[in-house]
Amino acid sequence: MREQLKAVSRALRGAKKKRTAVAAAPATPSFAQLARGVQPLPDGPPRLGPAPPPAPERVSARPRTRLWVEHGSEGVRAWAADVPARWLDALEAGRVVPRRELDLHRKSAAEARVALAAAVREARQAGVSCLLVVCGRGQHSSAGGPVLPDVAVECLSETLAEQVLAFATAPRKWGGKGALLVRLRPASRRQSSGS
Repeated sequence: MREQLKAVSRALRGAKKKRTAVAAAPATPSFAQLARGVQPLPDGPPRLGPAPPPAPERVSARPRTRLWVEHGSEGVRAWAADVPARWLDALEAGRVVPRRELDLHRKSAAEARVALAAAVREARQAGVSCLLVVCGRGQHSSAGGPVLPDVAVECLSETLAEQVLAFATAPRKWGGKGALLVRLRPASRRQSSGS
């Protein structure tokens, strides 16, 4: 019985090989068949364009810094991961006194972004730890509503996040919901020397 099974198995394997070989032969053209009619390129200078510019080197592999932002009925607050909660509480309570002020009233969104970046850079270079950003409540805005408060929050929490420790809606004595108190990161020695 075993010998009969072996014989049948061999016969089936042989039949499979024959079917595979017969089926594959006509479907696969040879290289010579594929290359029939191909002509060599004429001699001459290479037809390559200029070399592409080298890719810019990546300065830092660390992830981009962003602040945690929280919008509430009392206003907005944002903080970096390394900021203790008491610093945020001190900002909201007005225990941190702003040493510089930036008024964004009557500026477009683009002008506000540029002014805010410049003010943060200059304040850090001067060793200022807290900046008051007055953006208003949008009472003179068009029907679309206030724009500058959202621009300031976006710019501080994303674009300028590496330079900001925390910010919060200012206490009433410094403008309330129309202003932000911004706690700045100290400038490194390299940045403060003009580099």
